[in-house]
Amino acid sequence: MECLIAAQKFSATDGFKLAYRCWRAKSVKRVVLCIHGIGDYSGWFRNLAPALAADGAQVYGLDLRGFGNSQEEGYPRGYIRDFERHLQDIDDFVIHLRASHKRKKLFIFGHSLGGVYALWYAISHPSGVDGLVLAAPPIASALSNRKNAITLGLVNKFTPRKTHNPFASSNAKNRDPQEAQIMQQDPLETLQLTVSYLSNVKNLLLKNVLSNASLIHAPTLLLQGEADTTVLPTGTKQLYEKLNAQDKKLELFPDAGHWFYDALSPAPPRAKCDPAKREQFVSIVKDWLREH
Repeated sequence: MECLIAAQKFSATDGFKLAYRCWRAKSVKRVVLCIHGIGDYSGWFRNLAPALAADGAQVYGLDLRGFGNSQEEGYPRGYIRDFERHLQDIDDFVIHLRASHKRKKLFIFGHSLGGVYALWYAISHPSGVDGLVLAAPPIASALSNRKNAITLGLVNKFTPRKTHNPFASSNAKNRDPQEAQIMQQDPLETLQLTVSYLSNVKNLLLKNVLSNASLIHAPTLLLQGEADTTVLPTGTKQLYEKLNAQDKKLELFPDAGHWFYDALSPAPPRAKCDPAKREQFVSIVKDWLREH
């Protein structure tokens, strides 16, 4: 059963209260920390997490600072005063989980941009994680191009708190309109992201991630939908080749989009999404976690 997010708060080392969700396992065999994508929050794991919990994983979904219910006082969602604090927050929470679940393996599941946070965490703290599950990491994204990067840099220099909706741009024209509607109707979704945040994502998170992938030694499962129009499969395949982990696996889903048949969605699965394919996706994740 999903715990009420209002009752779930964790104090980071600077005193800020981070919001999180917990899906409890009856008998904890392993721990999974879920990191959401850009503008998202922990609710994106509400369809996947219960299945993992039923299989013995205690699942935690963290709202990154500035998003979901981890909004900083006096600032809008989509803005964070210290971007590098995100990785420190993840480390603080991992230390907390390690203390709470001694002798249990801990895995990080990152969806979309959350996958890149997971990569950088594993690079910076190689002994902090027992394995990575990366679903559609945005190594190559349809939302990024040279023109946008130049514009972003100029705007950030003069008006860093100006907001921008990258999902409404011409680059997102191929997005499923139902997906866009679900995001727009979700009160915890952050569609208006500050230019400062987007600039930091580009310059501090996405830059050099491929060149540093050889530093990853933790077992890694990569998941990619080949029909994903937001994150391009070519980037995930490049990441797979660059990873130095001896234990690595790439699973491709020929007709899956960015939400993997709504297994990763802030709303209940839609009727149009094949439940058998969704179950296949979930089973692959469960089996890999169980084997490690």
